This record gives sequence, structure tokens and C-alpha cells, in this order.
Amino acid sequence: MIVSDTTPLLHLARAGHLDLLPRLYAKVVVPPSVWKEACGAGEPRPETQVLVEAKAGWLEVRPLSARNRRKSDTLRRTAPVGRGEADAIALAETLKATVLMDDRVAVDLARMRGLDTRWTTSVVLEAYRRGLLDRKAARATVEDLVASGLWIRQDVLLRVLAILGEG
Repeated sequence: MIVSDTTPLLHLARAGHLDLLPRLYAKVVVPPSVWKEACGAGEPRPETQVLVEAKAGWLEVRPLSARNRRKSDTLRRTAPVGRGEADAIALAETLKATVLMDDRVAVDLARMRGLDTRWTTSVVLEAYRRGLLDRKAARATVEDLVASGLWIRQDVLLRVLAILGEG
């Protein structure tokens, strides 16, 4: 199981690779704030249909308990993170799950709280290492993610591509 923030869901869906998540994780859990943001908060995004289909299967929207809501509120007061990030961290702590997110500050906060974290690029590398993607497909997936608008620091992108080698 993994808890996700909005950015990985959106970019994997935009890039046409959302199917990697259920292939790697039995269940992906998101708090309601992430679901609302991912679906466009009233104005549907192009990815909404793919996400709705995922929700019918392997994607679970799990409400936060009152305790987790307070924890999330505290996180937002003490660090420059958004509602979805704070909610995802609070939920991941309760579920003792890995958290999938791309915001550096939120990742650092999650790690300081003892959580295992993954980036969207980590999903691609994990799929490659498990044999779900060959070298060429993994490189193409990274390119698709960049084309979807996912911002990846240049040094990180070069490191990921070096791990994937020549395709």
C-alpha cells in the first residue's frame, strides 16, 4: 500500500502510465483533499475519467479521522506544505505506509517524521527494477512524464536516465 499526493497521480495519468501504480502496489490510498484536487475541484481535468476508473478498482479515497485532521493542520502551520501534502503525510503515518509525492519540502517533512517516501520518478525506476518496464519503455515513460509537465531537477533527470542506461 502507498499513500499518494496529487502530483504523481496527475502526471502518471496525463502521461498514460497510471497503470504502473496498481502493478507495483496492491492499493493506492489518497485523502479526500488529494482526490478533490486531482479531479479538478469542481472543474474536471482531462485526467478525471482515468482517475474515476482507478477509484472503482485499486484507488481508495480514505477520509481522515479527527486526529489526522488535527495532525494535518499542525503540519500546515509548521511547514510550507499544502493541504493535500499534509493530509497525505498524516494518513501515511496512521497507515504506516510509504508516501508518494514530488514536493521537496513535503518529502523532507515526511522523511523527518520517519516515513518512507517515493517520487514519481521512483515509480518508474521501481517498475524497471521489477521487470515491469524494459529499459526502453522506462526511458520513454520518463520522457512522457516530462512532456506531461512534471518538473524534474536536471541532476535528478540525468541520474534517472543514467540508471536506465542507453535504450
